Amino acid sequence: MTRLTMVNQGEKAPNFTLPDTDRKPRSVQEFLKPNGATLLAFFPGAFTTVCTREMCTLRDNMQELNKINAQVVGISVNDPFTNKAFAQNNNLNFPILSDYNREVVKLYNVYHENFGNLKGYTVAKRAVFILDHNGVVVYKWVSDDPTKEPNYDELKKAAAKTT
Repeated sequence: MTRLTMVNQGEKAPNFTLPDTDRKPRSVQEFLKPNGATLLAFFPGAFTTVCTREMCTLRDNMQELNKINAQVVGISVNDPFTNKAFAQNNNLNFPILSDYNREVVKLYNVYHENFGNLKGYTVAKRAVFILDHNGVVVYKWVSDDPTKEPNYDELKKAAAKTT
């Protein structure tokens, strides 16, 4: 299931189904909005400083994103229970999906192996894929540096172009 190359702009995003914080299976297809954008925001780990700041910044931008018919879906390798506590603790107003089997981070080829010098520990790279209503990637941002956050104004501009 692992891709050899990263999902690129202009390609149809691979479909997947992952459990949300209530362990309900959620498909990427159900998040696609007519005349709108879906931001898939991969993040390395719940409750870490940079990930908390990133998810809270996206939360704080939801009103603006909703105005342009865009939504956020967070994705981490944390289990649904940890993601639920993380979402509740930070009042996140968008779904957080659990890729606890590391299938989707490998499918999108956005993962760090042996993260933090822990042999066998794989986490998501910090990455954002913006999908249009057909599930085509219209924007992507991926960082090999887990301490680097995306340019949030750039994300909003890219999402606005899909409407």
